[in-house]
Amino acid sequence: MPLSSPSGYGSSDPSGGHALSGQSVQVEPSAIPNLVSALQSSLDSVGLQIEHAITELRIRPWAGDPVSSTAADEFNQRSIGGGDDALTALCGYRDQLQAAAESLRLARSQYERIEDDNVALMGGGC
Repeated sequence: MPLSSPSGYGSSDPSGGHALSGQSVQVEPSAIPNLVSALQSSLDSVGLQIEHAITELRIRPWAGDPVSSTAADEFNQRSIGGGDDALTALCGYRDQLQAAAESLRLARSQYERIEDDNVALMGGGC
């Protein structure tokens, strides 16, 4: 039986909480471990990209003149300067992946709890 992602999970707001997304996805419970594993793999890759952006993406003016200084400043601002930069986008993507993985874990936990309750109510099965 497919289950839907719980309401309130699926997107993060900038304060770190979960914002209501108004969207739901139906997922077969048996597919959740593979989905979470795929999300974790993506999280690992994004984490490396974030680490590289923080440690290696900033450039210095290569010619030591005003033109290369301006170009380096603009590149750094667009890459890791805040607001609409690449680093902020990567961190937002990471947050979305984490929220999706957590939502799937929560949905699976709820499904298993309901199934256990149903088995108990039926007296252990047929």
